Amino acid sequence: MRKPLLLVSFYAMLSASAFGQSVPFDMSPERPANPPAARPVPVQPAPQPVPQAPSMPQIPAAPPTVSQPAMVPSAQQPAPARPSPVPVAPAPSPPSYPQGAPSQPQTQAQPTQAPPLPVQTSVDPRRRYILPFSELSLSGEIDQRQWTIYLTEQQAQAAQAVTIAYQNAVVVAPESSSLEIAINNVPLEKKSIASPDAEGSVLIPIPPGTLQAGANVVTLGVKQRHRTDCTVESTYDLWTDINPAGTFITLNADVANRFETIEDIQAIGAGSEGLTSIDIVAPGLANPVMAESLLKLSQALALRTQMPNQQIAFHTTVPKERKAGSLIVLAGTSREIAAVASSVPPEVLAGPYAGFESNIVSNLSALIVGGPTPQALQTAIDSLVASAERPAGSVRSFLSTRNWHTPDAPLVVGNRRLVLSSLGVKSAEFSGRRFRTDFTIGIPADFYAAAYGEATLLLDAAYASDVLPGSHIDVYVNGNIASTVPISNRGGGIFRHLPIKVTLRHFVPGANTVAIEAVIQTQADSDCLPGTTASGTPRFALFDTSEFHMPNFARIGRAPDLAANRGVIQPYHASQQPVAVYMERIDPDVMSSAATLLGRMSLAAGQPLAIDLVSSIAAVGDRDAVFIGTLAQIPPALAAQFNIALASQTSWGEGGRATPPVEQTDQLFENWRERVDGGVWQGQISSFEEWIRRNFDISRETLRFLPGAEQVYTPPGNVSFMLAQGLSPGGEGVWTLATAPAIDTLRSGVKSMTELKRWSGLSGRIATFDPAADKVETIVAQQQTFFDTGPATFSNWRLIAANWLSSNTLSYALVFIGFLSVLGWVTFILLRLLGRKP
Repeated sequence: MRKPLLLVSFYAMLSASAFGQSVPFDMSPERPANPPAARPVPVQPAPQPVPQAPSMPQIPAAPPTVSQPAMVPSAQQPAPARPSPVPVAPAPSPPSYPQGAPSQPQTQAQPTQAPPLPVQTSVDPRRRYILPFSELSLSGEIDQRQWTIYLTEQQAQAAQAVTIAYQNAVVVAPESSSLEIAINNVPLEKKSIASPDAEGSVLIPIPPGTLQAGANVVTLGVKQRHRTDCTVESTYDLWTDINPAGTFITLNADVANRFETIEDIQAIGAGSEGLTSIDIVAPGLANPVMAESLLKLSQALALRTQMPNQQIAFHTTVPKERKAGSLIVLAGTSREIAAVASSVPPEVLAGPYAGFESNIVSNLSALIVGGPTPQALQTAIDSLVASAERPAGSVRSFLSTRNWHTPDAPLVVGNRRLVLSSLGVKSAEFSGRRFRTDFTIGIPADFYAAAYGEATLLLDAAYASDVLPGSHIDVYVNGNIASTVPISNRGGGIFRHLPIKVTLRHFVPGANTVAIEAVIQTQADSDCLPGTTASGTPRFALFDTSEFHMPNFARIGRAPDLAANRGVIQPYHASQQPVAVYMERIDPDVMSSAATLLGRMSLAAGQPLAIDLVSSIAAVGDRDAVFIGTLAQIPPALAAQFNIALASQTSWGEGGRATPPVEQTDQLFENWRERVDGGVWQGQISSFEEWIRRNFDISRETLRFLPGAEQVYTPPGNVSFMLAQGLSPGGEGVWTLATAPAIDTLRSGVKSMTELKRWSGLSGRIATFDPAADKVETIVAQQQTFFDTGPATFSNWRLIAANWLSSNTLSYALVFIGFLSVLGWVTFILLRLLGRKP
């Protein structure tokens, strides 16, 4: 009897052990004592109605700890990990989501679903970089930069201090030189400039309440004095370089990369290299139907960030590395998002959705743009694009420059007077030898007054009695000297609206920087006694009541002219039809190149460009268009349309370096003349020609009667990227070509060319980039087509004629001589007919 009982007990123990091991062995970390109740809870007896969020299936096979508790109320969580599918919209589209998903959690029913890739992030969540420049050098005795940064509410509250990394010239005297920073007009603690041997850094506390959610104005400047020298020339040896990678705001919480609303996109800022990256993860990128919508999305995001240096990249999977100043965007249908994310927001399953979600991609705030169907995804993209557009009929009055130069540059389209105080210039007293300040104004793309006309600076200033004659006030436009006013009186003086004529020659479409520089000399500088290199007595004062007067100027569009791209993208922004966009192929590299270029163009236009993605060049017709691709892959007829040598389609970039082209004789001679400028001229070249050029700025180009023919251009081997502009075959549309010898150089070339410091120098019909020399070279257009950009008026046509004749001196002389001849003949005839006869 005892033996059967033992056998029964043994079999019972085996059964219990087998039951306990029905769950597979798990080597994952131990679960918490109280796991989320959403997964193991039995099926509820009364299911919720269809529209309720709990009925939405959790698509990916995520661990129980990732269940979107903030998105779905815990009281309504469904019991199974993978419930049976329930319609989430009144009429779901079958292709957008697999039907008949299994209800058993252990069944793998979605082959497209994959666990999220780990992100190797180099982002310090407690650092908010603040410099929007790749490099920043503050030079002279006084210099400063002012720009705007955007912060979320959490970032503004968590800010503790600002760190500035810098290195200065060895001649800077630390006892009388200081590094100064102000935030929202609140001066922070000054620091001595004393790091000549190696890069140093200073930590400056930020008082509570200084920063605010939204826009914050940062002013960073230096006051520098020379150690031993008192001359004006010595002031050019003073410099302090600021390192963007070591200049940031320190936060007391991990919120540097946390975003919650669409408005927080502008708080992305720049990274440690002054670059803003927008990474759009689109698993359905291979589908050409969505390419146009994705390019529109990239424009909307570029306009949201408003940063001067942007790079837009497309991916099919989440990038493995993320840097500061980057935005990750997941764009696709709910099924596509499920393949790259750890979970899908319920809003994406219910309808069109665009918003930030945390912990969707490796604990990062990612912008989700999607919906259950392709149509819903398109609606979500359209909503973002519409939010970036200007209201219909609105007139643009500013160019957006505040993220790199505050305030925004007013767009001057005609006769206008601007007080310098409204341009960010403040009244200042100066005790040094070279004072400098600047302001920015915007010029429209159809500006046509570079050969005639003058603006006027009405200067309010004063200088001390010890200032010597020989001192002077200079005005610079975009780094070129435009006017000089000497100070010839002794005993000091006050200027009250002193008119200083400023030539319009150096103004260009887009943002223009006008600088006022005062060179002040005294007898104390000549003596330069020990301890007098830094004087505390003001010598010069500039008042912010000064004004800048821009007169009416000629306005007419011209093509080809790449300078219009840095203005307001003439004529693309005002095109009656969508701009045709042709890409060599649809892949991440070409799409990234197109998105970066169109993003920069939309920034210049101030709104998204209406585009039409075409699959063939024949579909472009005679309308405005943009072409992106390698030169070898574009049709020869298209290359000929831009006057590019057909042989360069095979030779450019061959063997890593193309054969250098044979330069045109005139261009080669001009290059050598610049090299030996000031040397001895021999042979049959007349010295009179050089004298005319030097004293009257008249060259052979200005003495031409009519423009010459365009020369066929062959890109040299040192060039890795080219931006060209031409006309359509019918002459009705303006075509722009972005090309390179290879796909990788196309992508890197677009990125480099669209950076602010290079984009602002575009002009002519061709602009090339040499990465080794970091140089942009332009080819001037010999023949341009003019087109109206506004109503035709006699006043405007008179100004157009004045500029054209000033650019073509020989034509002006012949017209003048012809007019005098006609006048003489008419006078002669009238005297013969009406005069007294003997």
